[in-house]
Amino acid sequence: GVGVGLVAFVIKGVAILAWIQITGNANNVQGVYAQGGGGGLLSLVLATFFIGILTPLGEELLFRGVVTNALLRYGSFVGVVGSTLIFALAHGINIIFPAAVVAGLATAEVFRRSGSIWPAVVVHVVFNLPTIPVMVAAGMG
Repeated sequence: GVGVGLVAFVIKGVAILAWIQITGNANNVQGVYAQGGGGGLLSLVLATFFIGILTPLGEELLFRGVVTNALLRYGSFVGVVGSTLIFALAHGINIIFPAAVVAGLATAEVFRRSGSIWPAVVVHVVFNLPTIPVMVAAGMG
């Protein structure tokens, strides 16, 4: 799960750059998270915990535990790609969409192969965990 999460994190960067080149839209819709994490050490830790740990847990319980599981009865392709598209669309058609596609494909495939939600949660945590610290360090938001 950790390895897949690290690879997906790198691919996410490329996917976002491609999105910006194709659409011209570089609007950071998650800047509010950087603002929340930029209020000192406690806010950085709390924002990182919520986005890096709790959000992946909740999203994986819903999207892999329920959606992917339900769609897998129609085959691997429908289960993985279908749940990925639902997951990505739930994040909106914005700069986060390509990142959500990458995360969705990685977590859905890990879930499908393992038969367990926990490796998918690990992938998602590794994927999300650096988000707030990186945005705060980069001065975004």
